[in-house]
Amino acid sequence: LNGLIIDLRGNPGGLLDSAVEVAANLVPQGSQLVSTKGRAFNDVSYFSDSAPVRNMDVPLAILTDSNSASAAEIVSGAVQDLDAGVIVGIGKGMTYGKGLVQNIRDLPNDSSLKYTVAKYYTPSGRCIQSVEYKAPSKEFDSKGINNAEENNVKMKGLGSSKYSARHVDEKDRKIFFTKNGRVVRDGGGIEADL
Repeated sequence: LNGLIIDLRGNPGGLLDSAVEVAANLVPQGSQLVSTKGRAFNDVSYFSDSAPVRNMDVPLAILTDSNSASAAEIVSGAVQDLDAGVIVGIGKGMTYGKGLVQNIRDLPNDSSLKYTVAKYYTPSGRCIQSVEYKAPSKEFDSKGINNAEENNVKMKGLGSSKYSARHVDEKDRKIFFTKNGRVVRDGGGIEADL
């Protein structure tokens, strides 16, 4: 095997356990793969507990695009942060940025409630999530009219309350470092190396 290319373009994600299993096959044994952190939620870290299927000397490239999300971002984030391969971005070079841990609670009448309990973080500590959600703030006037259009804030109504959702501004993205000291940033999904 001269090299390995994994195509995660258009991959909307899947189960956390599957992402951990795939990532564990691509990085050195004992490596942290992903962690979860949230309010009233126990922080959990996931590690590779077996030897990788791939010889670490075999070059690895992962293809991503703006539709690579969730579990696909966990895999690509682990590979990037551990310098186990390169991320090749198609299009704008950023993945979707879906880094939320959600639980589902059954409700009466064959319905259910999905709610967010935590966020996913890569081995370097980057948050995968690209959108921040906030309760009403001073940015909105007493009628709930958005006064922050220039900040790309979008309004969503929930009953009589108004909430905002916005992509993390470039200036608010924090810097982190991969295992070998390369600079990577949070707040926008996984940014491609190439």
